[in-house]
Amino acid sequence: MKKLLLILIAMSLLYSCKEDLSETIPEEAYMPEFEADESTASLTNRVTSSNSEAFSLNSGGNVIQFNKIAEVSPNQVNGFNLSATAVTELDDRVYVTYHIRGEEYGGEILTFDVSNSAQPQLLKSIVDPSADFNDIMMGQGTVNLWVAGARDVSVSGYDNTNGAVALKIPLNGGKLPRNSAAWEAPLASYSASSITRVPPPAGSSNGRIFVTSGSAGGISVIRGNDVDEVFHTRSVSNAKHFDYDNDRGVFLRGNGDGSSSVDIYKLDDSFDFETFTIPYDVTPLGKNGVEVVGDYAYLAMGADGLVKVDLVNKTIVGSYKATGNGLANSVKVLDGLVYLANGSDGLIILDENDLSMLQNYKYDGSCNYVAIEKDLVFVANGSTGGLIILQKQ
Repeated sequence: MKKLLLILIAMSLLYSCKEDLSETIPEEAYMPEFEADESTASLTNRVTSSNSEAFSLNSGGNVIQFNKIAEVSPNQVNGFNLSATAVTELDDRVYVTYHIRGEEYGGEILTFDVSNSAQPQLLKSIVDPSADFNDIMMGQGTVNLWVAGARDVSVSGYDNTNGAVALKIPLNGGKLPRNSAAWEAPLASYSASSITRVPPPAGSSNGRIFVTSGSAGGISVIRGNDVDEVFHTRSVSNAKHFDYDNDRGVFLRGNGDGSSSVDIYKLDDSFDFETFTIPYDVTPLGKNGVEVVGDYAYLAMGADGLVKVDLVNKTIVGSYKATGNGLANSVKVLDGLVYLANGSDGLIILDENDLSMLQNYKYDGSCNYVAIEKDLVFVANGSTGGLIILQKQ
């Protein structure tokens, strides 16, 4: 249960980095039917459409305007408002995960039709009242969603986890999530924080599913079509986030001494990695998103702001820290712009080259996640501000 969180964080300081093949143990999965809603009437009521300018900025001499086109109100599960946590897309579909902040459990996945990007339509909601959904990614062949989260062990009956889980949810012919998962893997730690599908090396089959799971957890790599086949696992004290680009993966983890480590993984199934340390700390209870773009990684380091590192030379090449009290939670990079979800400071947009601030957009709530899908920007503003959808003009 989430009430073990503070105990687990304290215990995590006693853990050292080591191989531990018990990280993922085959166990009969608890996979209940989701509570599904495809009612046009109820789903439409959650979306408020608009088409008003949110802000504009100057990038490289070009003025770029962003319009607010929709606001999606948060659902309530078990009497608590949900907060948006992650976004992925498939053609004209966008999928958004939600969880409950705090000790309670409750998760949702929303599916949007963005074929007309100026007027997104909400097609389906699936709810799991005993699980949080923290991260999501599209699988190969556009037939599965991969989800990282946490499940109440008093409901699941799992005895080899404090709650962290990874799920594979199939899509139907209409690219809507089915009403139950295909498999679920219990993991070490209280909550899984990120999930990333990496294509298999040449000559191999099935994707490699990299899952990170918080305090006293680590990183696990699972075969995409077989939850019982674990390619690699490491137990570390404070696993945060994994991302990749081309043939290089990046795993961010806290060291418990005010510093953090960046592990650079080979993606050839050797799972060899090189490590360097940065003098910035992760956020124990928050997001620390990672975005890998070519030879660089952008790290959302909470109270320490945004840090840009060179993965070839293993050096820090830039940083940005807002003047307010917000925490850097999530980061995305596209077309020369860095989108930083910076908590109470809102969404901050930076120049990719020098990390200078170009614009700051603040709405209700705390900005805890940002995603870019085509010309749309999804801004998660906690349990009070809901989900804001912007369109780049």
